[in-house]
Amino acid sequence: MDKLAVKVDGKYVGNIIKENDEYIFDYVSEKNDDFISLIMPVRAKNYIHNKLHPIFEMHLPEGYLLSIIKKHFSKILKTDDFGLLKVMSPSIKGRLSYEMDANTKDDALYLEDLLHPKSEKLFDELVSRFALSSALSGVQPKVLATIRNKATLKLDDYIVKSWGEEYKELALNEYYCMQVVRGADIAVPEFFISDDEKLFIMKRFDIVEENRYLGFEDMCVLLGKQRDDKYDGTYEQIAKTIKIFVSNKHKKNSLKNFFKMTVINFLVQNGDAHLKNFGLVYDGIEDIRLAPAYDVVCTTLYIKDDIPALHLLGSKKWWDKKYLLRFGVQSCDLTQSEVESCFEMCVNSLKTVLKEIKQRELKEQDKDKKEILNILIERFQQYKN
Repeated sequence: MDKLAVKVDGKYVGNIIKENDEYIFDYVSEKNDDFISLIMPVRAKNYIHNKLHPIFEMHLPEGYLLSIIKKHFSKILKTDDFGLLKVMSPSIKGRLSYEMDANTKDDALYLEDLLHPKSEKLFDELVSRFALSSALSGVQPKVLATIRNKATLKLDDYIVKSWGEEYKELALNEYYCMQVVRGADIAVPEFFISDDEKLFIMKRFDIVEENRYLGFEDMCVLLGKQRDDKYDGTYEQIAKTIKIFVSNKHKKNSLKNFFKMTVINFLVQNGDAHLKNFGLVYDGIEDIRLAPAYDVVCTTLYIKDDIPALHLLGSKKWWDKKYLLRFGVQSCDLTQSEVESCFEMCVNSLKTVLKEIKQRELKEQDKDKKEILNILIERFQQYKN
């Protein structure tokens, strides 16, 4: 029997246990505020699953990081889901945490080190230092790095993403797509791109202050799905989940922002907007809202005939304005004037960024970057109302 203590805001609230082929979570706390997930309220009865519970699975690495960890550690530790959770548990920081390691090494860098890299191998160096403390999902090469603010000496966590030959200039792609999101007045984390444009850098958004975190759960967790099911869902399910869980004071704004996120995913043709790329944040059960937007890229830039990750109106196709507005009214409970206003904000933001890309493309000398910019221009211009 394997066992791991689970904490909420640093307080021991229960245990996750693997026994035979079952995963069991047992609360030791009787306080309602000590819930570990919005779909797992405090109760006397155990939560028993035949797979790791979605809230715990959310903390496991995927893709690139998972392959790195398995490559380096499979000979000395179990790399099944529970084994990964145990080995990474000392470094998982958030509202939910596990065993903390008092002797954790201070691996802090400065943000300037990332923005102005002096080595072409900087990302590889980050991986070697932070791989085991990077509980990040997704196939893109990324790592969670601890960065020190030069002025305040405060430590912050930043997600640092790189890219390979298969997805050339992915940092540049994401940087412009996230500018479209920000321009539509949707909450986004602070984000940057390095001088050489090889790294996309995004500040972690669930940290309120040092050692205090907001709760965060992605839609896979909230829908009770495993990570392998992240493409098995609909935009309507997400809207319904927002209406069920989000606090009344945040519901209208959350639904508006979710509708705008949906519109932008279609405007920029983001075919990887799956269930794990939407979530809720909360500061207690009475203060739940939609999480900031993240992981927005133009996937048809690399896969010309790519389709949306999730169903909308019963199909995975790039719907036009008429149908997106229908979704906003029918599923997001917005009025016709509200959906038209939100849609116009998204289109105006796209046009602003498109103008910036066109100006950049005229001056660009690098062949690969020029090619990517030209395809972005083509994709951003092809959306028809």
